[in-house]
Amino acid sequence: MVSGRSLAAAVSMACACLGIGWPAGMPDAVAAPSLGEVVDKVQETCARAQDLSAHFEQIITIRSINQDQRASGILLLKRPRKMRWEYQKPEPRLFVTDGKTLWAYSPADKQVVVQDVDEAFASRLPISILVGDCQLRRDFEITEVGNAATRGSASSRVLDLKPKRPEAGIARMLLEVTLRTYTLERITVFDLSGNTTVYALTELKLNPGLSDQQFTFVPPAGVTVVTPPKQP
Repeated sequence: MVSGRSLAAAVSMACACLGIGWPAGMPDAVAAPSLGEVVDKVQETCARAQDLSAHFEQIITIRSINQDQRASGILLLKRPRKMRWEYQKPEPRLFVTDGKTLWAYSPADKQVVVQDVDEAFASRLPISILVGDCQLRRDFEITEVGNAATRGSASSRVLDLKPKRPEAGIARMLLEVTLRTYTLERITVFDLSGNTTVYALTELKLNPGLSDQQFTFVPPAGVTVVTPPKQP
């Protein structure tokens, strides 16, 4: 399995973006929708979405040492199971999969780790959502955040998602959904150790028509290719 918090966070983020909250249009402001209506909208949106591009800002908080790690870059997602994370800051890193193979490339180390995508992801949940399985009520207990410090504004809602079955690496997700377009503005992922990963998405484009070539990787000359042993 590819190690590192960046990959674990990226998988959780892809889980959220491909499964929840892509735009369903530009509805006019009406009476505040119920929690059930918001869930229905994001599921409908998920079913129609094909690909997505966005800029992301990421903050990982490690609970044991009370330390923040910040990063930013470009995110590309495409059904089925394709994703490309280009970390630009604090240093270039790339995670990309064509749905079958995962490449984790570190230019600084001149190394790429290559493995089967199902071997790389310990949790069933990200894979099921990446292939377009958007049955949120089946997989999550869903409530609305009501705490004044964390709930959304009048134009957004914060959904609290907890997996119904134990999932490696995912304990809980908070999703801030804008009611104007039903897109995600902010995502907070909690792991089983109490660490958090917060994402903010900007310049989000739905269905830009991404090429499949953007989800493949050819190691540059001089790069060491590492293939971890398969899990028993």
